[in-house]
Amino acid sequence: MRLPLALLCSLLVAPAAFGAVRANGDGVFELKDVAAYRVVITGNRGAIWGQVDKGSIRVTDMNPDDTLQPFVSNATQTQSTLDPSVKIYSGKNLHFRFSGAKYKFTIVGSGIDVTAVGVGQASLIGDPDVLDPGYYAIDDGKWLEMPLLKKTVTFGVQPVVTGP
Repeated sequence: MRLPLALLCSLLVAPAAFGAVRANGDGVFELKDVAAYRVVITGNRGAIWGQVDKGSIRVTDMNPDDTLQPFVSNATQTQSTLDPSVKIYSGKNLHFRFSGAKYKFTIVGSGIDVTAVGVGQASLIGDPDVLDPGYYAIDDGKWLEMPLLKKTVTFGVQPVVTGP
């Protein structure tokens, strides 16, 4: 008798847990094997991580007063001469991650795989000089072809605050 009751309880708890995850407004944005003329991913909160086979990652510090910095491996780092809040990482087999604050990553290159979780938007332009510029997905996981003309997409939803 205890086993059926435990199974029934788990069936009721699991959907509630999944609903709680979606209720906070988090979404997911992904890139798979992308060749990009330019991808700009801006997050209001959440995390971003990924890798680039060959190219550059331009990171804009959206809050210079905090001490949060992205982790980027296998990269040559340069500071923008025009904007001190911008760092540019370039090279081959780049790996990166960042979480905990607002972010803006501009990625150019090939073999780009990225996952961003939270709330944000992405501006996409695939490389027109390749046969297959790759794929992107938003929230539901359905893979779509990378656009060759600029397209802006959003992921996640800001929670709505009600009442006093």
